[in-house]
Amino acid sequence: MRSSEGFVFVRPGLHLYYHVLGDGEEAVVVPNANWLAEILQPLAAEGSRRRLILYDPRSRGRSSAVTDGRHLSLEEDVADLEAVRRYFGLERMALLGSSYHAAITALYALDNPEHVERMLLVCPITPRRPGEWLQETPTWEELTYPPGVPRLEEMRREGVDRDDPVAFCRAWFTYFLLPAQMGELSAAARFPLDDICSFPNEWPPNVMSLYFRHIIPKIKGWDFRPRLGSLRRPLLVMQGTDDLVPEEASREWAAHAGDGRFLRIEGAGHHPYLERPQEFFPAAEAFLAGDWPLGSEVIPRPA
Repeated sequence: MRSSEGFVFVRPGLHLYYHVLGDGEEAVVVPNANWLAEILQPLAAEGSRRRLILYDPRSRGRSSAVTDGRHLSLEEDVADLEAVRRYFGLERMALLGSSYHAAITALYALDNPEHVERMLLVCPITPRRPGEWLQETPTWEELTYPPGVPRLEEMRREGVDRDDPVAFCRAWFTYFLLPAQMGELSAAARFPLDDICSFPNEWPPNVMSLYFRHIIPKIKGWDFRPRLGSLRRPLLVMQGTDDLVPEEASREWAAHAGDGRFLRIEGAGHHPYLERPQEFFPAAEAFLAGDWPLGSEVIPRPA
């Protein structure tokens, strides 16, 4: 498989890392290269007409760290996606976004529908402020140093989080984040932990501060639903039945989309491409090739 890497210049001091897989004419742009470049390789297999353009948004992965919180927001992340599109000269592209990154792809598509062919959302955040799904959100400090996780508490007492942040990052994923996110924990062995934790942007104090001190507070009143009906592009939402995000929230994405469907993946949590690859990849392949995957549902819009 042909592969290339580099950086997109946004402005002085801000460069976005990218990783391209394959050399087909059909482009699929994916925020979150640091997590997904290795995992999503099957979608750009040899002989495919597709190329995956994965990139790290600002302050994530290998991309430049932004220290001024005024320039950390969903809107800035959307602007970065447009910078990537312009850099590669793409008139039309498919988008694949997972978790929070689904919000980047969704807002981009709503603002720039002329550049979007279709969109795959994988275990997305809720399409609106959670409301009845709202749970008490821990502070970014509690998420960085979660109470009740003995190994992390021990490492912090010993100063490992300060002296060896890479080791603390690996432990944080192993003992806290992945067990919380996965329906099938044995799949965690396929998570690219060493790659992720080798970059300071991904260390828990930095990434939790990014999301929960800067990005999430600025979108606290979000609601994508009123605009989704005007988006006449195929939208597929894939969700594991054991994900922390309620299934009914992901079904709302599909229900309100102009041309949307929902596909549940039994037994998977927040990372179905790792937990149920035998179901995820055929479905994603079918959708990106222009078909609705077997088992995908049209969700009626609430009256």
